[in-house]
Amino acid sequence: MKKFFPVCSAVLSGAVTAVIGVVMNAFLIPKIEMNTGGIRCFDMNFGYNYETASEFLRLTGEEGRRIYLGYQLPLDFIYPVAYTLLFISLIVILTKKKTPLIVLPCALALTDYTENILTEIMLRSAALSPSVVSAASAVTAAKTLLMYTTVLIVVFLIIRAIVKKFRKPEEKKEQ
Repeated sequence: MKKFFPVCSAVLSGAVTAVIGVVMNAFLIPKIEMNTGGIRCFDMNFGYNYETASEFLRLTGEEGRRIYLGYQLPLDFIYPVAYTLLFISLIVILTKKKTPLIVLPCALALTDYTENILTEIMLRSAALSPSVVSAASAVTAAKTLLMYTTVLIVVFLIIRAIVKKFRKPEEKKEQ
């Protein structure tokens, strides 16, 4: 029963994460970026400057903003809950205990929510603020670094679990 909850949580949150990820990346983001001349959505960059943000907003137009605000951002407010539960569940399953490593996905979710709020401010404002763009860009960069770090740790834990599983019995006794 102790393993049941993390496994169920991993499966369910993994499924929700996958579905939201596909909808956002295969449908919504391409629609938003359709008229931007190659400028990516804010959270698809590792930071950006005021000029790029202004140009993105100008080229996105009313239809792009409508899709971003009406569909992309609402899904992007659910997405962090799903992937945070997934990462925490995987970390607990793979370490077989509660560990301080679960702070990483929580910090990741907080930066993602901060990024989403700043993105909404930029999308709704009549006059784009350079300080909001700078803050949003910094938060996006932090979120990206936290995402890579969290994924790398989970991959490391998976590899470690596989190695332990296939280790010879005498090697297991030595440790």
